Amino acid sequence: MAIKTHRCILAKNSKVFRKMFEHTEMIEGVTREVTIPDFKPESVQAMLEFFYTGEINKNLMEKHVEDIFAIAHKYQVLPLKYECEVFMTNLIDDEKILKYCDMISLYDAPTLEKGCKIYIQINKENFLKSKGWEEVEKTFPNLAYRILKSVLCDDICF
Repeated sequence: MAIKTHRCILAKNSKVFRKMFEHTEMIEGVTREVTIPDFKPESVQAMLEFFYTGEINKNLMEKHVEDIFAIAHKYQVLPLKYECEVFMTNLIDDEKILKYCDMISLYDAPTLEKGCKIYIQINKENFLKSKGWEEVEKTFPNLAYRILKSVLCDDICF
């Protein structure tokens, strides 16, 4: 699937695209085409719409937020990445938290991490005894430490 767009829009909104077009050693600099095979077409479309309008389609976010987040991270579209993190913080629950912890460990996602800390703080009585927390501790020990420290400090620190 080919999507036509302006190179200047891509370069203006992403340092990664800018570098691709600036360097003639890169195929994109020669062909003036970018191939993005590792993301859903809807996510690519959402990113392009964000470039042109500064807004993100809510329906696309609801269906593809994790993929949109990943593409925003890969192409260093920080405002879009932030919007995705904020959106995901509103979706945190016992089922999604492990997946979000994985995303926090793979990508720099401070807003999402803060959202997970708040969720755990609010639900600590049950969550810290759950299988989900055991999985977070086992799979992401450094993140679990930061979360636990934050939860405990919120109770006893001033």
